[in-house]
Amino acid sequence: MRSRIGSAAAKGWDYIVVGAGAAGCVIAGRLSQTLPDARIALVEAGGERLGLTTRIPGTAFIASSFPRRNWNFETEPVPALNGRRLSWFQGRILGGSSSINGMLYLRGHSLEYDQWAQLGCHGWSSDQVLPYFRKAEANTRGANEWHGDSGPITVKPSRLDLPICEAFLAAAAAAGFSVVDDLNADVAEGFGRIDTNIANGRRVSTALAYVQPARRRGNLELQSDTVAARIVIERGHARGVEILNNGVRKTIWAEREIILCGGTINSPQLLMLSGIGPAGHLSSLGIPVAVDAPEVGRNLQNHPSYALRFACSKPVTAYKYLNPRAALGIGLRYALSRGGSLGESYVATGGFMRSDPALAVSDTIVVMVPALVTRGGVGFRLADLFPERHGFTVMVGSGRPLSRGWVLLQNSDPTAHPRIFPEYFSAPEDLRALARSVCRMRDMMCERAVRDLIEAELTPGPIPNEQSAVEEDIRARAATFFHPSGTCRMGSDPTAVVDPRLRVIGIEGLRVADASIMPAALNACTHAPTIMIGEKAAAMIAQAAGYGAPPK
Repeated sequence: MRSRIGSAAAKGWDYIVVGAGAAGCVIAGRLSQTLPDARIALVEAGGERLGLTTRIPGTAFIASSFPRRNWNFETEPVPALNGRRLSWFQGRILGGSSSINGMLYLRGHSLEYDQWAQLGCHGWSSDQVLPYFRKAEANTRGANEWHGDSGPITVKPSRLDLPICEAFLAAAAAAGFSVVDDLNADVAEGFGRIDTNIANGRRVSTALAYVQPARRRGNLELQSDTVAARIVIERGHARGVEILNNGVRKTIWAEREIILCGGTINSPQLLMLSGIGPAGHLSSLGIPVAVDAPEVGRNLQNHPSYALRFACSKPVTAYKYLNPRAALGIGLRYALSRGGSLGESYVATGGFMRSDPALAVSDTIVVMVPALVTRGGVGFRLADLFPERHGFTVMVGSGRPLSRGWVLLQNSDPTAHPRIFPEYFSAPEDLRALARSVCRMRDMMCERAVRDLIEAELTPGPIPNEQSAVEEDIRARAATFFHPSGTCRMGSDPTAVVDPRLRVIGIEGLRVADASIMPAALNACTHAPTIMIGEKAAAMIAQAAGYGAPPK
């Protein structure tokens, strides 16, 4: 589906979807299917070419490292991380982060969605979002109370066959954690095999699942390599989108709605560039104020993470695949059958735990990578392809942080990255909670099932397993799980950015639908919940156009 910017500018559209990421592809594809007479434009800053590394699951760590596929954001210095800046990767490609992420498909705990409803997000309780999770899925377990079997996204438990994966789960059981068959059922707690969106040895991104079928319908046009510069607002109504393509600035027009799906960083940026945001900040940059919305860009949440790294004394990890001698063999096996390790995500096991047993809901996310993770952030190096030896990494993340950051414009240039202030651990309890969970994971690694496979703890190494020492090391080493959310907060109160039907408050004809609308972070990867948001948003938009019953 090639860009046709000239024709788009001339004829106008019914709907313009800005951002072809996890949610944007869902919305564009569903509207194309549900409203066959509607004309839909899908605007994407990145390219549309999906190369081999975005399709082969075992090369995900390479897919995320190409600069052209990645926004390559960098945060402002984080005071609680000893003034360090962090790299934040977000997909800049058709499919967004769903085309370059680790393919982990985790929804979160049902009580977390009930909390959303309690925060004023009427229609977003666990019972009310479940139909949209089920609608998206083609779960290999088959249809049941929690899962669908006929949706566009294939979901299956990881089948990566490595001794360290089973040893990790055995250690979890020995340490008193539950080991479960389905981490996406009602209660997201315990450890198990992680669900992934992979089918027949290939990544199932929202680009492939939702946009590719729309190519045959003819009512959806992709405009790739096209930056949205601002939303054109006339008399309080969003009318069009000013776009940049190959240095040419044009405006495309929407007769019905504009749906902003730029993600947690780009969505508030575009709102502010369009005059929707904190009036003082916009005025200081010479941007005319359309709506004084102080909460645009606020409420930023992310999952700070900490890595425990262990060298192994036995050949039980992915090193047997991730070394130059094995590369040819695994590549040949994949080419012939799409089988072997290249057909799976390298994150196979993990789960959810409580940092404090008194908590009602798990607040810590844990994933085990069966290889030594040698870098954080973004910037692929050839040396990163192959770890030096057998080992594994346990990533421990703060899943429900109390800390809140914000996003501000750097200037009025739509191609300039905004300023990101994560404010990790600005709420001291976040640091204490993460340290408690790290200590519990270090204790779990002393269980016999995995202890006999460990030669040495490489990170953090020889520091006592005590709260204060671990907190200090977290400040020095913590990174991120790349799960930002919250900057266009949904709610029913006057300070919310969007209402529960995702309409921007104060502007007609404009919605936001992506992870930025989450009022509170989920103890899960943002990928699956963002697909759900896309499904629910598409149903709302179609219903507003007179199709179907009101979404529950």
